[in-house]
Amino acid sequence: MMDLLSGFPSYSIEHIKREQNKKADALSKLASMTFSKLAKEVLVKVIQNKSITEKGVADIVKEEGDNWMTPIREYLRSGALPDDPQKARKLRIKALLYKMIEEKLYRRSYLSPWLRCVGPIQAKNIIKEAHEGSCGMHLGPRSIVSKITRLGYYWPSMHKDAKELIQKCKACQIYSSVPRKPK
Repeated sequence: MMDLLSGFPSYSIEHIKREQNKKADALSKLASMTFSKLAKEVLVKVIQNKSITEKGVADIVKEEGDNWMTPIREYLRSGALPDDPQKARKLRIKALLYKMIEEKLYRRSYLSPWLRCVGPIQAKNIIKEAHEGSCGMHLGPRSIVSKITRLGYYWPSMHKDAKELIQKCKACQIYSSVPRKPK
């Protein structure tokens, strides 16, 4: 190092902050990576056109007929109440927690953003995916319900449905720990 520096008439060393030196930092990281099969050159290709033109997201299953959301939806759209005064009072109180956003029903949550309300057919698919799907871990009902809530879904019978699914799951029944028994 000193041999190289002695060849110059003068030199100075200056410290450059990392924020001001991002390009050189990125190049040094690329140069330090060693790939035995690849050459030591960096090829950059700038793509001018998008590969995906539009967002195509749709509901997996369409709900048909009346379900638990129908009276709330009708009340929020048109103010229609049931004839029974007790049911009408309950519906008015319950409807304060709900809101229609782009023709979909959402429920207010205390710790997370609005939860999307789903019908019974979609609920079965969501529980099955949370329990057995790609990210499923065969957890208990409370854990599954909290996972579904974090994903942003809601329906009134979440706990009951999760418990029923776990009772039908063979893997959960075989490998579950039995209380008060030695391992």
